[in-house]
Amino acid sequence: MGELLQDAWFYSREGEPLGPVSLAELRAMAMAGTLNPRRDLVWTPGMAEWRAAGEIADLFEHGVSEAPPLANPYTPPPLESVTSLMRREDSWPGASRRAYLCACLLLPALAYAALIYGPGLLTSPPDPAQFDKITCAAALALCLIGLYYGLQRLANLGMSRWWYLGHGVPILNLWVGYRCFACPAGYAYHKKLDGAGIALAICYWLLLLLILLGLVALGVILTRYGDDAQVTEWLRSLREAVEQGLPAVPGH
Repeated sequence: MGELLQDAWFYSREGEPLGPVSLAELRAMAMAGTLNPRRDLVWTPGMAEWRAAGEIADLFEHGVSEAPPLANPYTPPPLESVTSLMRREDSWPGASRRAYLCACLLLPALAYAALIYGPGLLTSPPDPAQFDKITCAAALALCLIGLYYGLQRLANLGMSRWWYLGHGVPILNLWVGYRCFACPAGYAYHKKLDGAGIALAICYWLLLLLILLGLVALGVILTRYGDDAQVTEWLRSLREAVEQGLPAVPGH
């Protein structure tokens, strides 16, 4: 009985244990090709665990070479340094910082100058009704251009275009505006400002600080000199001073 147990071999095929069979029968299965040396496991009393059939000595005529490792079809790209990411400015999608500033700042300034000073250079001023239509069309065109470049700028920074809605949320609009105004391409990935970005960031926050101080000063003046007549007169004189400093618009 002990000899029978020693010559009792079990083998598995597709996860199902089979046997017992003798070692001679197992060797015959190996020679006939019905026992796979790598996928089929064998076990006999005295073994701590199931082992691949190819690992059993003298079971197969020739030694079984280990299967070569499977080639990985995907090779991840090497990680780029922050410096190399910042140098790839032209390869980022969307609108660059330069294009965004030109579309959202320079172009409106030029359009405003053309509408204000352009009619005065003409020999015959345009019809006021026609001039108003031109003004409305120019304003609509500038809004669409600003919307397009604003969305493209967010893509250039590596941000979702949905962040454009942040321009309508207080406090959040300052953060979104800062990124669009000052940050270089791909900022959402490398989180670094270049030299031009640092200069633009300083200008941006200084301008916001001046606006904030002006509003605070205006609030203090209105609170301290709260007499309605005085406030009304002061606002009227301020409006007149502003209007006198601006050139006249045809038809107005």
